[in-house]
Amino acid sequence: MFKGQVLLAFSACVLSALLQGQAAVPRGEIIGDEIYVNCQYRVAASFPHDPKIRDITYRDGNSTAPARQFYYESGKDVYSVTVVYFANGPEVDPQLIAHAAEAFGKRGQVRYDAAVFYDEPGIPGRQLNIGLSDGRILHASVYMAKNRLYVSEVSAAPNNIPAFLFEQSISLLDENGTDLDTNPINLAAGAVGTSAGLPSRQYDCTRINRPR
Repeated sequence: MFKGQVLLAFSACVLSALLQGQAAVPRGEIIGDEIYVNCQYRVAASFPHDPKIRDITYRDGNSTAPARQFYYESGKDVYSVTVVYFANGPEVDPQLIAHAAEAFGKRGQVRYDAAVFYDEPGIPGRQLNIGLSDGRILHASVYMAKNRLYVSEVSAAPNNIPAFLFEQSISLLDENGTDLDTNPINLAAGAVGTSAGLPSRQYDCTRINRPR
Protein backbone atom coordinates (compact mmCIF):
# COMPACT_ATOMS: atom_id res chain seq x y z
CA MET A 1 0.00 0.00 0.00
CA PHE A 2 1.01 3.62 -0.47
CA LYS A 3 3.37 3.23 -3.38
CA GLY A 4 6.67 5.03 -3.53
CA GLN A 5 7.12 5.55 0.19
CA VAL A 6 9.95 4.09 2.23
CA LEU A 7 7.52 4.08 5.13
CA LEU A 8 5.64 1.22 3.47
CA ALA A 9 8.37 -1.33 3.95
CA PHE A 10 8.89 -0.38 7.58
CA SER A 11 5.19 -0.32 8.45
CA ALA A 12 4.60 -3.67 6.75
CA CYS A 13 7.37 -5.23 8.81
CA VAL A 14 6.07 -3.73 12.05
CA LEU A 15 2.50 -4.76 11.40
CA SER A 16 3.52 -8.25 10.25
CA ALA A 17 5.57 -8.80 13.39
CA LEU A 18 2.78 -7.65 15.65
CA LEU A 19 0.09 -9.71 13.92
CA GLN A 20 2.02 -12.90 13.33
CA GLY A 21 4.31 -13.08 16.33
CA GLN A 22 5.68 -16.47 15.32
CA ALA A 23 6.15 -18.31 12.04
CA ALA A 24 5.88 -16.61 8.68
CA VAL A 25 2.72 -17.17 6.64
CA PRO A 26 2.33 -17.59 2.86
CA ARG A 27 2.59 -14.35 0.93
CA GLY A 28 -0.68 -12.74 0.02
CA GLU A 29 -2.40 -13.75 3.26
CA ILE A 30 -3.25 -11.76 6.35
CA ILE A 31 -3.77 -13.53 9.68
CA GLY A 32 -4.44 -12.47 13.26
CA ASP A 33 -7.41 -10.97 15.05
CA GLU A 34 -6.15 -7.39 15.22
CA ILE A 35 -7.65 -6.44 11.87
CA TYR A 36 -11.28 -5.40 11.72
CA VAL A 37 -12.81 -6.54 8.43
CA ASN A 38 -16.12 -5.52 6.90
CA CYS A 39 -16.52 -6.96 3.40
CA GLN A 40 -20.01 -5.51 3.00
CA TYR A 41 -18.49 -2.03 3.17
CA ARG A 42 -15.25 -3.12 1.48
CA VAL A 43 -12.83 -1.99 4.20
CA ALA A 44 -10.38 -3.34 6.77
CA ALA A 45 -8.31 -1.55 9.41
CA SER A 46 -6.37 -2.14 12.61
CA PHE A 47 -8.46 -0.34 15.23
CA PRO A 48 -7.17 -0.49 18.85
CA HIS A 49 -10.52 -2.12 19.72
CA ASP A 50 -13.56 -3.12 17.69
CA PRO A 51 -15.04 0.08 16.28
CA LYS A 52 -18.48 1.49 16.82
CA ILE A 53 -20.64 1.95 13.74
CA ARG A 54 -23.01 4.69 12.66
CA ASP A 55 -24.80 5.54 9.44
CA ILE A 56 -24.53 9.15 8.33
CA THR A 57 -25.32 11.35 5.35
CA TYR A 58 -22.17 12.55 3.65
CA ARG A 59 -22.36 16.02 2.12
CA ASP A 60 -20.24 17.48 -0.65
CA GLY A 61 -21.58 20.88 -1.62
CA ASN A 62 -25.17 20.33 -2.67
CA SER A 63 -24.70 16.59 -3.14
CA THR A 64 -25.39 13.95 -0.51
CA ALA A 65 -24.78 10.22 -0.29
CA PRO A 66 -25.27 7.51 2.34
CA ALA A 67 -22.21 6.58 4.34
CA ARG A 68 -21.20 4.27 7.12
CA GLN A 69 -18.61 5.36 9.66
CA PHE A 70 -16.45 2.98 11.67
CA TYR A 71 -14.88 4.73 14.63
CA TYR A 72 -13.16 4.27 17.98
CA GLU A 73 -12.51 6.98 20.57
CA SER A 74 -10.11 6.95 23.49
CA GLY A 75 -9.97 10.24 25.35
CA LYS A 76 -9.10 12.82 22.72
CA ASP A 77 -7.80 10.19 20.31
CA VAL A 78 -10.16 9.41 17.44
CA TYR A 79 -9.81 6.62 14.85
CA SER A 80 -12.28 6.72 11.99
CA VAL A 81 -12.98 5.34 8.52
CA THR A 82 -16.00 6.59 6.59
CA VAL A 83 -17.14 4.73 3.49
CA VAL A 84 -19.41 6.78 1.22
CA TYR A 85 -21.28 5.07 -1.61
CA PHE A 86 -22.13 7.13 -4.68
CA ALA A 87 -24.37 4.63 -6.47
CA ASN A 88 -25.08 6.86 -9.47
CA GLY A 89 -21.73 8.59 -9.73
CA PRO A 90 -18.50 7.70 -11.52
CA GLU A 91 -16.27 4.98 -10.13
CA VAL A 92 -13.67 7.66 -9.35
CA ASP A 93 -14.38 11.37 -8.96
CA PRO A 94 -11.26 13.54 -8.47
CA GLN A 95 -13.40 16.43 -7.20
CA LEU A 96 -14.78 14.36 -4.33
CA ILE A 97 -11.25 13.42 -3.32
CA ALA A 98 -10.09 17.03 -3.53
CA HIS A 99 -13.00 18.40 -1.53
CA ALA A 100 -12.54 15.86 1.27
CA ALA A 101 -8.83 16.68 1.46
CA GLU A 102 -9.56 20.41 1.54
CA ALA A 103 -11.91 19.90 4.48
CA PHE A 104 -9.12 18.22 6.43
CA GLY A 105 -6.78 21.08 5.59
CA LYS A 106 -9.04 23.54 7.38
CA ARG A 107 -8.67 21.77 10.72
CA GLY A 108 -5.11 22.80 11.49
CA GLN A 109 -1.64 23.43 10.12
CA VAL A 110 -0.99 21.26 7.06
CA ARG A 111 2.45 19.68 7.39
CA TYR A 112 2.15 17.16 4.59
CA ASP A 113 -0.27 16.91 1.68
CA ALA A 114 0.43 14.64 -1.28
CA ALA A 115 -1.40 13.00 -4.14
CA VAL A 116 -0.88 9.24 -3.91
CA PHE A 117 -2.18 5.98 -5.36
CA TYR A 118 -3.60 3.05 -3.44
CA ASP A 119 -3.28 0.89 -6.56
CA GLU A 120 -1.43 2.70 -9.32
CA PRO A 121 -2.87 4.14 -11.48
CA GLY A 122 -6.48 3.13 -10.92
CA ILE A 123 -7.13 4.21 -7.31
CA PRO A 124 -6.03 7.81 -6.69
CA GLY A 125 -6.05 9.53 -3.34
CA ARG A 126 -4.54 12.07 -0.97
CA GLN A 127 -2.62 11.76 2.29
CA LEU A 128 -2.30 14.55 4.82
CA ASN A 129 -0.61 15.19 8.15
CA ILE A 130 -2.01 18.15 10.05
CA GLY A 131 -0.84 19.74 13.27
CA LEU A 132 -3.75 20.43 15.63
CA SER A 133 -3.95 23.32 18.09
CA ASP A 134 -3.59 21.00 21.12
CA GLY A 135 -0.32 19.50 19.90
CA ARG A 136 -1.76 16.29 18.53
CA ILE A 137 -1.35 15.20 14.91
CA LEU A 138 -4.16 14.41 12.50
CA HIS A 139 -3.26 11.75 9.94
CA ALA A 140 -5.81 11.57 7.13
CA SER A 141 -6.26 9.81 3.82
CA VAL A 142 -8.86 9.93 1.06
CA TYR A 143 -9.24 7.35 -1.70
CA MET A 144 -11.96 6.48 -4.18
CA ALA A 145 -12.63 3.18 -5.95
CA LYS A 146 -15.70 1.50 -7.43
CA ASN A 147 -18.07 4.35 -6.52
CA ARG A 148 -16.89 4.38 -2.90
CA LEU A 149 -15.13 7.27 -1.25
CA TYR A 150 -12.93 6.21 1.69
CA VAL A 151 -12.20 8.97 4.20
CA SER A 152 -9.97 7.96 7.11
CA GLU A 153 -8.49 9.90 9.99
CA VAL A 154 -6.72 9.40 13.27
CA SER A 155 -5.83 12.18 15.68
CA ALA A 156 -3.35 11.36 18.43
CA ALA A 157 -0.16 12.49 20.09
CA PRO A 158 3.02 12.41 17.99
CA ASN A 159 4.74 9.01 17.85
CA ASN A 160 1.56 7.19 18.93
CA ILE A 161 2.12 3.58 17.79
CA PRO A 162 -1.58 2.50 17.61
CA ALA A 163 -2.28 5.59 15.48
CA PHE A 164 0.63 4.74 13.19
CA LEU A 165 -0.55 1.15 12.78
CA PHE A 166 -4.11 2.26 12.09
CA GLU A 167 -3.01 4.77 9.47
CA GLN A 168 -0.90 2.20 7.64
CA SER A 169 -3.36 -0.71 7.93
CA ILE A 170 -6.39 0.75 6.15
CA SER A 171 -7.23 -1.53 3.24
CA LEU A 172 -9.76 -1.24 0.42
CA LEU A 173 -11.40 -4.55 -0.45
CA ASP A 174 -13.75 -6.16 -2.92
CA GLU A 175 -16.86 -8.04 -1.80
CA ASN A 176 -14.82 -11.22 -1.26
CA GLY A 177 -12.21 -9.61 0.98
CA THR A 178 -9.50 -9.33 -1.68
CA ASP A 179 -7.37 -6.22 -1.34
CA LEU A 180 -7.81 -3.84 -4.28
CA ASP A 181 -4.06 -3.23 -4.21
CA THR A 182 -2.78 -5.52 -6.95
CA ASN A 183 0.85 -4.77 -6.05
CA PRO A 184 1.89 -3.64 -9.54
CA ILE A 185 5.57 -3.59 -10.40
CA ASN A 186 6.76 -0.15 -11.53
CA LEU A 187 9.58 2.27 -10.93
CA ALA A 188 7.94 3.76 -7.86
CA ALA A 189 7.00 0.55 -6.09
CA GLY A 190 9.40 -2.04 -7.44
CA ALA A 191 12.16 -1.55 -4.88
CA VAL A 192 13.39 -4.38 -2.68
CA GLY A 193 11.32 -4.72 0.49
CA THR A 194 8.00 -3.57 -0.95
CA SER A 195 4.98 -5.72 -1.81
CA ALA A 196 5.39 -5.14 -5.56
CA GLY A 197 4.71 -8.30 -7.54
CA LEU A 198 3.15 -10.21 -4.64
CA PRO A 199 -0.43 -11.55 -4.72
CA SER A 200 -3.17 -9.26 -3.45
CA ARG A 201 -3.76 -9.68 0.26
CA GLN A 202 -6.81 -11.70 1.23
CA TYR A 203 -8.92 -10.82 4.26
CA ASP A 204 -11.30 -13.12 6.10
CA CYS A 205 -14.82 -11.72 5.72
CA THR A 206 -15.91 -13.50 8.92
CA ARG A 207 -13.40 -11.52 11.00
CA ILE A 208 -15.85 -8.89 12.21
CA ASN A 209 -16.54 -7.69 15.74
CA ARG A 210 -13.97 -10.08 17.16
CA PRO A 211 -13.53 -9.60 20.96
CA ARG A 212 -10.16 -8.34 22.16
